[in-house]
Amino acid sequence: MDSTAKKEEPGKAGMCGYCDLSLENIRRKNLIFERKVSYSGRSLIITIPEDLARHMGIKKGAKTRLIPVGRKAFLVEVG
Repeated sequence: MDSTAKKEEPGKAGMCGYCDLSLENIRRKNLIFERKVSYSGRSLIITIPEDLARHMGIKKGAKTRLIPVGRKAFLVEVG
């Protein structure tokens, strides 16, 4: 499978399509976090833990896209 196809199917066969870690390795590396939703002005906010931001290469000011993938999940893409 080429890397283009992999990026279009995150989570396929238990693998993260973005960083090539298995879901088991994601759990083992403690890359699953729970956060409460808060308010900032009239918007809801969810904070990103420093460890996860570092793993994903997210920096302050980075553009992101939130893509709904169901009524209880969304995908975050970092531009």
